Amino acid sequence: MGILTGTHHGDAATKLLGFYQDRAHELEQAGQYFMAAIALSFALETAVLAYLLVEFGEENGGELEIPDRVNMAELLEACNEIDVLSAPINEPSHAREDDQRPKHIARDLVDKIRRFRNLIHPAVALRQNYDPSAFDREELAEFRTMYESVIHSLLFYI
Repeated sequence: MGILTGTHHGDAATKLLGFYQDRAHELEQAGQYFMAAIALSFALETAVLAYLLVEFGEENGGELEIPDRVNMAELLEACNEIDVLSAPINEPSHAREDDQRPKHIARDLVDKIRRFRNLIHPAVALRQNYDPSAFDREELAEFRTMYESVIHSLLFYI
């Protein structure tokens, strides 16, 4: 098992985040709404990991060492422990360039995003009788607002 640190993996995590965000946009433009949402959920997991890797340095307790086998549930638990998913939503979003306010408090929906992301596993989708072909543009739009709410919260606490 390896260890991830901000010094060695922070820039790569940021680059990976951009990759997932770009793929989500491309997939949405192609009408692949379910896959766009999956790409956004990977972007969210990467954003949380990048936040933890980059935000913790010498000035706030020292660099974190995160096992490279960490899963999304563990990352979200760490965020809840340090309370970075509770940014106020009564001000303009830090994740958008317009003056729109975030729609959700991040801590209230990250588990919903994690459960959705788990639908990439065929056994999970079958067990839940989930039909990804029914995922539409409106559902993606709502998923994007959830994603932006989490990004807003992480950026608020930087």
